Amino acid sequence: MNTSNKSSALEQIRKAKLLFASGQIKESIKEFTLAEQEGYELLDIWLSRGAALLAISRYQPAETDFSNVIEVQQDNERAYYYRGIARAAQGRHLKAISDLTASLSRNSNRGIAHLIRGLSYAELGNRSDAILDINSAGAFSDAELKSFSKLFGTIGHPFRNALAFMSEENAPWNNLLDRSSADRLMKLLQ
Repeated sequence: MNTSNKSSALEQIRKAKLLFASGQIKESIKEFTLAEQEGYELLDIWLSRGAALLAISRYQPAETDFSNVIEVQQDNERAYYYRGIARAAQGRHLKAISDLTASLSRNSNRGIAHLIRGLSYAELGNRSDAILDINSAGAFSDAELKSFSKLFGTIGHPFRNALAFMSEENAPWNNLLDRSSADRLMKLLQ
């Protein structure tokens, strides 16, 4: 890539990230794609564009971007994390569990990864693993949940069984989360 093209692609990626940060998601995706066509820092573009696609519920193309990252960089924790969320949102729970497990093996502090993996286990009827993960998710902060919810909105449609499981009176998080946190968790799934 010559200096002029590199400068152009760098400017497009900066613009795309600013658009994404300001909530102009679709516009950011266009800029990420233009930067990709210039061939500049593809891993960064795929991760960023994938997150933008995830934010507007375009799960399949988001999954493709995260898969591209993993193909090049097998130890990229964020790519596994985001791809797991994309797969769970598509109802592909076994693959989501695999990705979220890969993410958690690299960063066990991702409460949302525990939560989504637990919900996927619940969808598959695996109550014991669901309870273990949801208990682990109890340690995540309200800030992480708010951030996730703000960026990705609600995720209820592929988690109908989990939603029913969570609303049970003796659900595992009833003893772990305060009422306000439990309510926010339920809103995330509706």
